[in-house]
Amino acid sequence: MADEDAGRTGPRESRRERDEEPGFRFSLPPMVLPDMKLPERIRLVFPVPDPPEKVSRPARIEVTWVLLAVVLADALDAAAVLAAGPETLAWARAAVGVLAAAVLVGGPGLLYAWELVAILGGLGWLSVAPTLTALVLARLLPSQ
Repeated sequence: MADEDAGRTGPRESRRERDEEPGFRFSLPPMVLPDMKLPERIRLVFPVPDPPEKVSRPARIEVTWVLLAVVLADALDAAAVLAAGPETLAWARAAVGVLAAAVLVGGPGLLYAWELVAILGGLGWLSVAPTLTALVLARLLPSQ
């Protein structure tokens, strides 16, 4: 009663105020769960994940070997042009060259197709130029 006289609200009034609030409420009485022991014959087994697969590092190829292979490919292409003429297997040489350049250089490797354009334009002797070597060197020099 002293609380009421002092202007403070007692616990009963606060419960009444909460009871008067609109809306859905749900309350449970205080509970205590009993201790539980599993029998010895029951074992809990937790799955252990497999260790992750080891990811092998990609093989690193030295730049000198790449340049050697590219120079050899350009030399064989030039030899084929000089021996049999630029029109011989033009599509096959261009397809292999564009594929190799795209793998080694990326998007700019598609510029290798200029050799096919030169052959079709009547300037087949231009396909003797070491295009693949030039593209690979252009790719390697800025990265160094």
